[in-house]
Amino acid sequence: MPRDKGVTRVRIFSLLLLLLASVAQAESSLTELLEINRNVEGEFRQTTYNDQGKQIQVSEGVFLLAEPNRFVWDTISPFPQRIIADGKTVTIWDVDFEQATQKPLAASVGNSPAALLGESAENVLQHYDVKTLSGAKYQLAPKGEEDLFQTLTLSFRNDLIQAMSIKDALGQTTLIEFKNVEAHEGVSPENFKVDLPDYVDLIIEPGVEQPAG
Repeated sequence: MPRDKGVTRVRIFSLLLLLLASVAQAESSLTELLEINRNVEGEFRQTTYNDQGKQIQVSEGVFLLAEPNRFVWDTISPFPQRIIADGKTVTIWDVDFEQATQKPLAASVGNSPAALLGESAENVLQHYDVKTLSGAKYQLAPKGEEDLFQTLTLSFRNDLIQAMSIKDALGQTTLIEFKNVEAHEGVSPENFKVDLPDYVDLIIEPGVEQPAG
């Protein structure tokens, strides 16, 4: 009987090692994919569903990502909105309302899909438990209880981002589908500079670095 218990323990330990190896492999594969997708551009369609699965909002636009932590997320319809990050600061510009808000980039990671993709894989993955679902599809569950969403699912095709699904704490799901995604080898920093018209009401949150002079 003790021998049987020992065999059972060995089997359990072996299964545990396989599980840990699987998790490590998933994180390794996802790390490579996230790094590839730090320098991409394309189009997106973002659809939000309530906790009963009913569609409540749809928006479409274009995006541009470039390391380190720079992105442009341009919503074209139904209402124009520009979200631009220069690596330190994020500007959210609601064009029709003639209002804009600037905040530190660190405060926006997790709230913006582009900010999540723009972060280095090392910085992102340390905050999540990673699970491989099927093929190049991964589910991330936040380790902290204070996060704004329950799960984040990333799908890739030919190493490029294909879709992102976010289920928040209220049961709503936001599906972001990407198309015409292309990798690039670098773009001009001018793409991430914000030139707001004088009539735009700008709110600057604490922590934003102000230009000298």
